[in-house]
This record gives sequence, C-alpha cells and structure tokens, in this order.
Amino acid sequence: MRSEQWSDMIRIMKSLLKNKKGFSLVEILIGSAIVSASIIYIANSYANFVSLSTTNTARIQAAFLLDEGVEALKTMRGESWAQNIASTTASTTYYLTWSANKWKATTTPQLVDSIFTRTMVFTPVYRDVDFNVSQSGTIDPGSKKVDFTVLWLDKGATTTKS
Repeated sequence: MRSEQWSDMIRIMKSLLKNKKGFSLVEILIGSAIVSASIIYIANSYANFVSLSTTNTARIQAAFLLDEGVEALKTMRGESWAQNIASTTASTTYYLTWSANKWKATTTPQLVDSIFTRTMVFTPVYRDVDFNVSQSGTIDPGSKKVDFTVLWLDKGATTTKS
C-alpha cells in the first residue's frame, strides 16, 4: 500500500471515531438489564444452595442419630439384657434418654437438639423348628427386633428416616 492509501484509511477511521460520541440510552438499558438478570440468577442460585445444604444437614444428623441409637441399644444390652431389653413391651414406642451416665429407654417423648424425635419399637422374634427366624412359630425370649425412626419437621412437613 502506498502512503496515500494509509493516510486515507487513517482519516476515515478518525472520522468514524469522531462521530461515535458515547453510549446510547438503548445500549445502557440493555446492559443494565443483562447485569440485573445476572445478579438475580446468582442470588436465586445461592438461595437454592443454602436450602439444599440445610435439608442435607438435617438428613445427615438424622442418620447419625440412628447410628447413635443402635450403639446406645448395644450398650444397654451389654449392661443388662433382662433389665433393659427383655422387660420392654412389644409394639410400644420408646425413646432413648441419657441419664446418670447411662442410656435408658423411656415412654416419655424426648427431643434431640430441640428438632429431632428418635423412637424405637421392640417386636418379638419368632423361630421355626430349625431355630431360623420366621414370621410365625415360637417366640425367642433371647431376641427382639428393634425398629429405629428419627422424625423432624422440614418446611412444615414431617420427615422420617428409619
């Protein structure tokens, strides 16, 4: 290219840049709308993440409470089967309580962390003639089945983990 052509191109570009004095109102409105929509999307995403985190925290705590209940029952069994387990009434709802450095079963409802209710229900175990667990047969006085449940309120509804 010759120097004349370069100078013509530079002059044309300068004239184009001179006529462009700033952003128009329409461009500012579109830019503001895009930024606003992005901020709203990010805020909603954050709120959803916080909600899911809270729900998952409660579920994890419930799982730990179930595990703790099983371990507490094993401790009670180890201390005295006859006093702590064999003496329970079938199909009655019991609650675990920590009293005098021991786990105890009580029929009085107990709240854990002012949120959770942990229950346990004992049912008899039946054995067949081969001493296998069955739906019917002879009641085994040395065994009991225990069902643990943890309940809590989540968004106005009762949630259960067993």
